[in-house]
Amino acid sequence: MAKGHDRHKARQEAISFLGKSLIRRSGSKCELCEVAGESLGPVEVEPIPEEPHADQAIIICKQCQDGVDGAYLDPVRWRFLESVIWSEIPPVQVTAVRLCRRLAVDDCRWAADLLENLYLSPEIEEWAG
Repeated sequence: MAKGHDRHKARQEAISFLGKSLIRRSGSKCELCEVAGESLGPVEVEPIPEEPHADQAIIICKQCQDGVDGAYLDPVRWRFLESVIWSEIPPVQVTAVRLCRRLAVDDCRWAADLLENLYLSPEIEEWAG
């Protein structure tokens, strides 16, 4: 059991270190809603790599974290995804696509229209699932 705990602790430390890199990349703003001045936390974008890496993670605020984790998505609040979905940062774009798909399933017309007109590279399409 100690080995599992040690591995978990080491991963958490690596993710914490990753957060510093993500803060620099984001300019200290949430990479989804772009709020500044809020507490931000790193989130790995599935599939989770064996070793944490900035190319497979985003840094987001608590409200966005709740949405990513499955909380209700208010279509008015999440309207910012219309611009974020075009992000040049792959894990940000993948997360935006996944969130828009959830909104579209809940009959959010703007999200459905956005997805209908969206072009994704084959790599992003595969990653977004």
